[in-house]
Amino acid sequence: MEISAMLRKTAVAIALTTLFCASSASAVTLQESDNGDYLRLYGEVGVGGHFGTDPNYNFNEFYDTKGYVDDSRATMGILGQRSNYIYRLELDYQRRNWRGGDGEFELAIDKMYVGYVFNDNQWIQLGLTDTAFDKYDHYGDLTFNKAVETGEAGDQENTIKYEAEFDHLVYGVSYSYEGKHKSGEPQGDIVNGYVGWMRDTVSLVVGLEGRGGSQGLSKYGKQMLAGAGMRFEATPKLTLGLNGFIEDEDLATRKSGGVYLAYKTFRNFGVTFSGKYSLNDSWDIIASANHEQYASWDAEHPDYDYRELPPKYGKERRWAGLGFKHYPAEGIILSVEGRVGEAPEIAYAYARIFF
Repeated sequence: MEISAMLRKTAVAIALTTLFCASSASAVTLQESDNGDYLRLYGEVGVGGHFGTDPNYNFNEFYDTKGYVDDSRATMGILGQRSNYIYRLELDYQRRNWRGGDGEFELAIDKMYVGYVFNDNQWIQLGLTDTAFDKYDHYGDLTFNKAVETGEAGDQENTIKYEAEFDHLVYGVSYSYEGKHKSGEPQGDIVNGYVGWMRDTVSLVVGLEGRGGSQGLSKYGKQMLAGAGMRFEATPKLTLGLNGFIEDEDLATRKSGGVYLAYKTFRNFGVTFSGKYSLNDSWDIIASANHEQYASWDAEHPDYDYRELPPKYGKERRWAGLGFKHYPAEGIILSVEGRVGEAPEIAYAYARIFF
């Protein structure tokens, strides 16, 4: 192999590793050959959770209204490249904290795919992986624990994804056959994608998603989602972010004999304004202002279900957050964020170590 080709392949491997793994900076190289093939081990151990969960505002967030909801987790995975083929296996150990869960730990395969690198800028993945827009759905959200949830599909089985990255332009698209909600309920086929423009001062990503619906098998019908995220580097120390989404989601309003019926369209909207100020290499201060509204929360909506939410919940909520991130050493993050207003919790604290 020519030296120039080897250098290009190494550059692609570094770029892919950075994209695929948040802890890539401290990933352990288990195997590496002169032609650019590699095998790397990476992982994360984190302890922390949600403090002071508010029973009036967390019905769409957590499985229970406890004073402390543990959110500890661990991840271990391998990723590699052989010739032009890439592969990844990632295991997650985390709490089933979502609404409808039970709060217990669950060990699951989070990602398992193979792919092919076409050249320095383009590649595909096939298998269990995150959908395309999942990479950038919170691009403009600078908080440590994601604020307003965009609600895109996330990781899905039976997925094919194509992505490309150039000097300033990034884009990708994915298709998932018979997608599922994180609770396991079917949602139908899912297509989503993104396009972004990346510069040092201003960067912007826009994404779209559509799903086919479950056709009576679950409460999730068809859906159309649009989201966008923007970052603006106001000064070398201050970064501002804007993230938002709008969604039309069909949900079943009746069920008969195990079959979901009478799907109605509900419009959802959310936006987060955030800012990050770097005091130095070890400390960041992060603030956010958030607004979200779901038509299914609205007690005046003709299809409001009183079994789902109490009437006083309201059709919208607003809250603000202020916290910090501390980096005591490479691969270690300590974070605390306090929240005021109609927030699902009073505070979120976490300690994470990456390897």
